[in-house]
Amino acid sequence: MVVGWMSFRYEDREMIILSEIAMFVGVGIIANYGHYSVAQFVAGGVIIFISTNVLEGVNMSLLSKTIPKSFAKGTFNSGLLATEAGTFGRAIGDVAITVVGLPGIQYVLNWTFAPLIAISLLTILYTGRVYHKLATDD
Repeated sequence: MVVGWMSFRYEDREMIILSEIAMFVGVGIIANYGHYSVAQFVAGGVIIFISTNVLEGVNMSLLSKTIPKSFAKGTFNSGLLATEAGTFGRAIGDVAITVVGLPGIQYVLNWTFAPLIAISLLTILYTGRVYHKLATDD
């Protein structure tokens, strides 16, 4: 409901940047800096969950507005390709978490989220670089 309301006030590209920044903040909160609390885990997890879901919705909205009409037809359409890309990403994430956990469970948190801080920052910087190309003509 909030995303629907925000879509009337903000462009898709603005919401992409905002959700990427929120994800960066959430990942920064969830990382272990020595003393770790349940509130830190819950707050970081909730922010990451909400921001990534918002980001997926906004990205699909932007994709639906910019994809050529010929890609919207047939079996291998943009929706199927987006679904398969998401499935592939989740599979890679599962493998990465498994590999990170091989030395021991105590390493999983930081070895998973520390690289994600860098990846999130790089994603924000890249989105800023191509920001002008994300405009739609509605």
